[in-house]
Amino acid sequence: MTLDLLQINIHNNYGNRTIADGVIPLMPNPSNRFTGRPEVISKLKRHFFNMNDSAQKRKSFLLYGMGGIGKTQICLKFVEEMSDCFSFVFWIDASSIGTITQGLKGICNLPAAQSCARLDGSPESALHWIGSLEENYIMV
Repeated sequence: MTLDLLQINIHNNYGNRTIADGVIPLMPNPSNRFTGRPEVISKLKRHFFNMNDSAQKRKSFLLYGMGGIGKTQICLKFVEEMSDCFSFVFWIDASSIGTITQGLKGICNLPAAQSCARLDGSPESALHWIGSLEENYIMV
């Protein structure tokens, strides 16, 4: 079943990338035409790397807007620029419950995740493993 998903996504311009020690499964390829949105990238950097906010371990940021205005490209650019700050980058297609489930199951196949005794291939076990990480990670 994973093979079918990979074949479908390859035809949709998706691919795998390796960043640091983590893999971004099915991350979209960046656009060559995207010139950047420096003001948004700066806000993301300040939000995630604010030294005055070290007490908050997990942070979230909602990037929203109409389709086609560059949300995905902004995320790709941020991950590219900040890849040295994250041991793991998880790219989850959240277009449906099915794609979220498939993405989380794919995380269970990462070599780094295999060391987790409670990992059974389910989305819940993937979330448990991610929640137990001591390293910096980002989920997009």
